[in-house]
Amino acid sequence: MTTCRFAVALFAAVIMASGCTTVSRQMGSITANKYADARSGTVWVVPPPQLEPPAHSDKNVYISYRNISDSDIQLLSLMKESAREQGWNIVNNPSDAKYRLRASTRYFGEVEPESGGAGAAKTMGVISGAAVGVGTGYAISDMTGSGVAGVVGGVGAGGLAGLGMSNASKPREWALIIDVVLEEKQSRPVEFDMATDSGSGTADRAGARNSRMASGGGTANRNTSAATAKRTSNYFPHGIRLSVWANQMNMSEEEALPEIEKRTKRVVTQMLPM
Repeated sequence: MTTCRFAVALFAAVIMASGCTTVSRQMGSITANKYADARSGTVWVVPPPQLEPPAHSDKNVYISYRNISDSDIQLLSLMKESAREQGWNIVNNPSDAKYRLRASTRYFGEVEPESGGAGAAKTMGVISGAAVGVGTGYAISDMTGSGVAGVVGGVGAGGLAGLGMSNASKPREWALIIDVVLEEKQSRPVEFDMATDSGSGTADRAGARNSRMASGGGTANRNTSAATAKRTSNYFPHGIRLSVWANQMNMSEEEALPEIEKRTKRVVTQMLPM
């Protein structure tokens, strides 16, 4: 009988807590809590190069995309649409392009609130395929983390519901980290040292990895081997790294992704010369 009553109480607590996120966000709006509404932004870890504005006839770009993270995120269509909206002509043959934008998703997952994904980005080493010594420094500002103190509840239904309200009021932040190689066509071949990197980003919410990066018990693992190689090409490869983040009270992955995709679309053309 005692077990049955506990099960009923636990079920009731789940039902009561199911609306905690909505209630917390409504209360946050009233009290001007900045986490009540979804927010998003960008951290330029390695910013885009300052290139000369192209002539109209040179606004031809080849865009490619790959995902080497554990997520299923696909950004190719979004990136092409954004470039077209800004007057760029998308070419299918990379040899026909004045600029080639090659993007790779390195990581998508939960990070510490107010970090902007900077901590995760700093573990990722070189930008594979980019010229060494160009755009390899980090321009990350230290950000102050903030959180909402939790309320410790009992094992009864009321205590669990209170804990649910507390958890629902806590900010959660998600970050998408993208490496980009922007290749600019030169009038003659140039020689450069190119970085190669076999690393990729993974996150493990169970805490089975070894380099803590995500909040809520999540972690990240970096398995990276880097080297350089001499290259001669008519295309000079500039390295870019950005973290696109979103946060809100108790934000889920499903809620974060649309916010991050909207922000990513907005910044695609900031990587191309204006």
